[in-house]
Amino acid sequence: MSDFFKNYRSFYYNIDKVKPIRGKLATNILSRVTIINKVLNNVRSYYTHRIKEGERPDTIAGDYYDNPDLVFLIFLANNIQDPLYDWPLFGDSLTRFIKEKYGSLDSARTSVHHYEQILRSGSDKTADTPKILEKVAIVNKETYDLLDASKRKIIYNYDYEIMKNNAKKTIILIENTYSTQILKELKSLYA
Repeated sequence: MSDFFKNYRSFYYNIDKVKPIRGKLATNILSRVTIINKVLNNVRSYYTHRIKEGERPDTIAGDYYDNPDLVFLIFLANNIQDPLYDWPLFGDSLTRFIKEKYGSLDSARTSVHHYEQILRSGSDKTADTPKILEKVAIVNKETYDLLDASKRKIIYNYDYEIMKNNAKKTIILIENTYSTQILKELKSLYA
């Protein structure tokens, strides 16, 4: 992870706000680049990867790209801006996060995050039909109360955090052959 910010521009920042300016060299962590849409829109240019417990961004980069310093490619491809909050949690870490955020697991399990209207029910794949994903819309409490019980559901804070965390577990890894091209583009942008 030590090389993550080396491709970001630096600037002089006047920390003490005095004159004459005594600037400190700082890295502009707010500058982001986006990977060319052509690469991400081409399904053959990346692979999906399901993060397993114990995997870290640098270990995945080391395994996939043979270089843990290329972890920033994973961050860029997946729009991960804060690895502490945008990377999935597992086991006790997830439980601790939920407890700290909501006060207790019981509180998270009983407090409402939002209400949903079921627009289309989901169904599993069969020999004759493809899998159909459930389609929902977030609604307010008043709308929720007017809906038939079969057309509505409550999402509690605990369930919301679990769903959000599970969504973070699937990432994309850019095809290794494109990594050199992307590195060249990054260097030209930040030169």
